[in-house]
Amino acid sequence: MSTLAEVVKAFAVEAKGKFTTEQVRQYLKTHHPNQWKDSSLQAHMYACAANNPKAYVHHPYAEKFLYRNADGTFELYSEAIHGQNEWAPSPGDDEITTTVELEETTVSLERDIEDHLVHRITQIENGLKFTGRQIKTDIGRIDLLAEDAKGTRVVIELKVGEAKDSAIGQIARYMGWYTKADGKSARGILIAQSFPDGTKYAGSAIPGLQLIAYKVHFSFEPSGLAQ
Repeated sequence: MSTLAEVVKAFAVEAKGKFTTEQVRQYLKTHHPNQWKDSSLQAHMYACAANNPKAYVHHPYAEKFLYRNADGTFELYSEAIHGQNEWAPSPGDDEITTTVELEETTVSLERDIEDHLVHRITQIENGLKFTGRQIKTDIGRIDLLAEDAKGTRVVIELKVGEAKDSAIGQIARYMGWYTKADGKSARGILIAQSFPDGTKYAGSAIPGLQLIAYKVHFSFEPSGLAQ
């Protein structure tokens, strides 16, 4: 399954010129209905713009294939047309200036982690089998569902950054819901970048709940002229 970034890039290639975020949104509704939220699209348009200095700080992992024009439209970035990519963060660009940008950044990163795990779920635990994502229940929407090697239901929740105490209550609620629905105990895996001591203590009191920290890895390749 293609990622949202891959779909947006393919749209930009086919557009062969300027386009708006709304045009991309309508394309997604037609060709990929109910697959991505509007906020995820907004985040990707922000993150993938080559001439957006903040994107290099908040989304260093995102491919920069878009060029944002002064009128708010976008087009496929071309060094021959738009010039060499020399946009770099300046002092102060490490701060997100609005709540909307903060929310978009969080949604985008969480979605990227989710996309990664859908195809590589055994990185969490050997024997895990992916069974669903963004599952609607009577008590909320669950990020990922899986089964372990023994056939036990596993509820997986993702949190960008530090997991708060409320995340423990949330996943425990989902575990309890499936335990009642299935007639047998469900497991839970809460994934976040870090867990404060209070959250760890709370998690240790929930039978079948595991806390896992993710790490973002970077790779570096030489790109300058040989000396």
